[in-house]
Amino acid sequence: MKHTRNRTGAVRCAHPLTTLLAILLCGCVGSAPAIAPAGRADRIAPALVVAAQRLAAGAPPSDYARGPVRADAHGRLQVYVAVDAVTAQQVQALREAGLEDAEPSAALGLVQGWVAPDRLQDLAALRFVTRIAPPRYARVR
Repeated sequence: MKHTRNRTGAVRCAHPLTTLLAILLCGCVGSAPAIAPAGRADRIAPALVVAAQRLAAGAPPSDYARGPVRADAHGRLQVYVAVDAVTAQQVQALREAGLEDAEPSAALGLVQGWVAPDRLQDLAALRFVTRIAPPRYARVR
């Protein structure tokens, strides 16, 4: 395999695909912990973040009885949690992180449920969670 050096002296592989494969393999060795590092707020839909902040500030849950983001009488938000694979272990981990009334759908790759606003970050911190969003409700035209 041919290697060259750039102006800074770093080694550059002649085959980018080989380099990409090496990066992917190095990143996949060993087992990853179930909890991801902090700062996974990007996995939470902005509309849910706003609703959680308003509920925490004292907004009544009835403000979210209808609309794209919904809350029940207990102030829990209805969410779709997209995951990399729906397994019994992942559903259990979601429940332990605060998801209540969990309804898994392997065909859609998500788990529907209700979560207290202050537990959204706990769900987002799970490594297998890819997105947390409000459900998409059918609309009559």
